[in-house]
Amino acid sequence: MVAMELNDELVRDDLTRKQLAERHRISSDRVTQWLCLWKLPEEDKERILALGDNWERQVVTERELRKLRRN
Repeated sequence: MVAMELNDELVRDDLTRKQLAERHRISSDRVTQWLCLWKLPEEDKERILALGDNWERQVVTERELRKLRRN
């Protein structure tokens, strides 16, 4: 999960969100969005992780993940 990897990097390298965004050439807002996923309840994160890494096709949409966050 990208959120987990970004969070690990943020802590390990003692970076700010802005520095992390610059390192990956993405916006600070996108970093914040990814890191907010890491705040999901553990059972929701496990369900997402169980989907696996699917770079070939989108398994879950950002909209579906937002629904989880609201509950």
